[in-house]
Amino acid sequence: MKTLFSKMLLAQVITVVLALIVMSVITRISLNRGFLDYLERQETAVLQAMAPALEELYASQGSWAFLRNNPRAWDRIWRQSRPRPGDRPPSRRAPPADDDFRFRQQDFPLARWMRSLDRPLIRERLFLLDAERRLIAGAQPTDRESVTIEPLRNGEAVVGWIGFTPMGKALPPEARRFLQGQLRLMGITLLAALAVAVVLGLWLARSLSRPVQRISTTVDALSRGNFDARAEILSGDEIGRLGRQVNQLAATLDKNRSARQRWMSEIAHELRTPVAILRGEIEALSDGVRPADQRMAQSLSEEIGQLSALIDDLQTLALADVGALNLQKEAVDLSVLAGQIAETFRIRLAEREITMSADCGQDLGITGDPQRLRQMLHNLMENCARYVRSGERVELRLQGSGGQLEIVLEDSGPGVSDEQLSRLFERFYRGEGSRSRATGGSGLGLAICRNIVEAHGGTIEAGHSGLGGLKIRILLPSE
Repeated sequence: MKTLFSKMLLAQVITVVLALIVMSVITRISLNRGFLDYLERQETAVLQAMAPALEELYASQGSWAFLRNNPRAWDRIWRQSRPRPGDRPPSRRAPPADDDFRFRQQDFPLARWMRSLDRPLIRERLFLLDAERRLIAGAQPTDRESVTIEPLRNGEAVVGWIGFTPMGKALPPEARRFLQGQLRLMGITLLAALAVAVVLGLWLARSLSRPVQRISTTVDALSRGNFDARAEILSGDEIGRLGRQVNQLAATLDKNRSARQRWMSEIAHELRTPVAILRGEIEALSDGVRPADQRMAQSLSEEIGQLSALIDDLQTLALADVGALNLQKEAVDLSVLAGQIAETFRIRLAEREITMSADCGQDLGITGDPQRLRQMLHNLMENCARYVRSGERVELRLQGSGGQLEIVLEDSGPGVSDEQLSRLFERFYRGEGSRSRATGGSGLGLAICRNIVEAHGGTIEAGHSGLGGLKIRILLPSE
């Protein structure tokens, strides 16, 4: 009973069984009580049928003396006054609301045994009392409060009482057979309902447990590293939504695995190039092919510098991935910082005949890490210096409004495709598809920019510039 299928089936069956037990108990109590009430109403009809004859006898005899100690006279009155098929009670009393006293076969299927109300079991419960409720004839009433009783009148005066002692459990045989038949039918119905509930429970438990089992199998496969596994769930309910979320998780894990593999390959490639150059330079120096002069030292220093910068970039991305990018926040005037970066690159861009305009605004304060923000702006301008063609132009604008500071950097070309826009912030991605380190760099600059911006609570996005090239837009929360 450890599977979801067995638990759901057991819960379904237990719920139905409990409901059927409660329903059967309530139905049985109601049937017994209602049946007894019905019999008591029939007895009332018998009393109402006998009352006129007894009243006429009392009027003619002047007392009940003729019935005292005279069982034969009492039996004769009973036989003559019992209800016959089609009889109605005397008009002096209003009939019961449901007209149950009519003993016609077509109206009451039970009339066959109700016509046997004069059997000893019924007759022995009948009694006659005088006006002071002293016994005259018939059974001795034991419980005066629970008897069925009717008054007998002579004019306006009550001269006696006729009634039945409580029926209790002493039902007529045919009444008992009828009641037992009803209870037997109810039991068969309950068993049939239980069988249907079990069948429906099996179907429901299977329909709910199967998709859960598929999801469980998919999660097991994912835990073993099989990120190609998918759960085949077609339903639109909560389980279907869970299955789609698991599939989405699997796709994300698969994408991350591919990115991690690609990143490791890119790291190996980026590290291999400066290391290979350093090895070649050192071997040439050891073999005496190249002299140990200032030119050799400068070449080695440049390669070491590029290798060190790459390692620093990788460390920055690794810290950002684990949420450990350390920010030394303080009040920073971003307009001053951007102006300094712009002036640094203005000369470099002018050497390639690239026109640069910068509108850095004034007093654009922000709380952030000045070194990281400088690194972000430097990487953005470095991207322009590498990719913007000669004769084009670059525009840098800063402005603040609504509690946010906006940085916009755009150029006039070359432009990028929509597919390239979606990948610009990926690690080791170079827009022109070249592996040339002279123009493409390491492909980590924009990825680092995104991590720095997000660490400051901002957003960065790339789009098409109105100038014809690339547009980078950054929003940062201001002071």
